[in-house]
Formats: sequence, structure tokens, C-alpha cells
Amino acid sequence: MAATTREAVFHPGALLDLADQMQCITIPRSYALTFLEMLQTRVERILSTLGSNDAEAAMDAVLSLKVNAHMVGAHAIERTCSGLEQSILHGDMRGAARNAGVLPGNIGILQTAMSEFLSLALVEPATCSRAVFWGLAD
Repeated sequence: MAATTREAVFHPGALLDLADQMQCITIPRSYALTFLEMLQTRVERILSTLGSNDAEAAMDAVLSLKVNAHMVGAHAIERTCSGLEQSILHGDMRGAARNAGVLPGNIGILQTAMSEFLSLALVEPATCSRAVFWGLAD
């Protein structure tokens, strides 16, 4: 299922919640940018491991992307990864490989939506010490 609307692909609520919880924008913004930088490589890893029928490596790659997609609000990728996870658990590597084919199509839409959001929100100068990040600040 290829998502076509921006909200189906990305919703900023997760990043806004993270920024609110941390009382800073630096780390959530950096996390989102790192997610985008690594996205193509992660998708390629999933496709490769599914293509080589390596269930263990595929599950590792799928779960990693699923969790990170959830953290940044990448809903379509998270949903696809959930479906892939179920296929792999049921031993349907062929089905998982077929269904993983929608991942590359969502990358461009997600990159555009997240980049636009990051250029409009989470841009104020802010600092966030490691103490705040680890919950050690008063």
C-alpha cells in the first residue's frame, strides 16, 4: 500500500511531543535529520535481506526502521514495516519482499514533508544539555 497524502506518510506529532518532553528542539531536529540521511540505506538493507531470504537480518532491519519511523512520525513506513514484520514472522519471505517494494516510493514524499516541517518548525535557536537529554536536570 503506497501512501500518497503527506499526512498518511508523515505526521509531526511524534517530533513535537519529543521536543516538548525534552523542552528543547535540538535533539529531536537532529534525530529527524539523521533519520532522513539514513533512510535510503535502511530501505536498501531491508530489500537486500529480504531478497537474499535472510529472515533474521530482515527482521532486524525491519524492526530497526519501524521503531525509528515511529519516533519521527513516518507513519506509512512504520505501517509497512509492521506488515513486513508479520510476514517474516509467518515465514512469508516472498510476500514480505513484494510488500517491501512500496518503501522506496514513500522516501521522496517523506523527505519532502519532513524537510518542509523542519524548515518551518523546530528551527528556533535552542540548546539542550546532555543533562536535559538524559533526564538529569532539575
